Amino acid sequence: IAVIYLVIDLLFRDLKLYQKYLSAAAIVLFFFAYYFHPFFSDPLYLYSTEDIKQWKTLITHVENSPHAEKILNGEMPIAAELANEVRLQSWQGGSPIGDLYPEENIKRIEQLLPYLDTNSNSWRVLFLKPLFMSAIHMNVALIIFIVLFFGYQYKKDPPQGAYIDKIMFLFLLYCSMEIIHNWGFIKSIEWSSFAEMFGVGQYITVAIELLMVLFFSLRLQFITSVQGEFYETELATNPQHISRWRDWIDNLVLAQFSNYKLFNGRLFHDPSRK
Repeated sequence: IAVIYLVIDLLFRDLKLYQKYLSAAAIVLFFFAYYFHPFFSDPLYLYSTEDIKQWKTLITHVENSPHAEKILNGEMPIAAELANEVRLQSWQGGSPIGDLYPEENIKRIEQLLPYLDTNSNSWRVLFLKPLFMSAIHMNVALIIFIVLFFGYQYKKDPPQGAYIDKIMFLFLLYCSMEIIHNWGFIKSIEWSSFAEMFGVGQYITVAIELLMVLFFSLRLQFITSVQGEFYETELATNPQHISRWRDWIDNLVLAQFSNYKLFNGRLFHDPSRK
């Protein structure tokens, strides 16, 4: 909601405050319902996915065959051998709709083989895969809106609240890391390997969150000052009559990478000068 609101506020400044909040909430609710409605319409949805149904068929066959002892000894059966013994089905809505073709059958068995070792709890990765895929889709949608935000900023160059662009950039990094974490989960074969990778990735996510705390604090400090209160009021009422606020990060970038005295655009305007 925070990300979508900032995009709507940038694109449609003439909307009233409650209209912006309602629009942001409606957009987020739409995407949330689209990607997560199966989990609410059917509390046991994860048990009815095609991956789990096919895995259950395969594991049931293996546990009742001589292959079970091989797996206990750490030896996985050959996919071609299993394909001759069991035919997996295609599933939709929790119901079978037909047997797989031989080529597709052996391909699916090869994909499901790593999840047959129940001692490593690898089946939990397969079981939770749809949930993490939905989270990935939500974060991809957010990234699209963030790119729209920066694209509009680049094209129109409207004045923006202090530190807003930095906060949005951190949201971009945060959503990207969420995608990497969730995708890493889906591609993990063993639960333990995912837990280790997830633990390492969380250090980066926590660092981004700490930077968010920093910039939210800087923005709060700014908007509660006399100068900041005046700027934000003018931004809300007469944005066409003011120039963009330049914070200390903008000054640092200009000092390091360019001679900003040559520029007179709004981005490079020094608010301390009259």
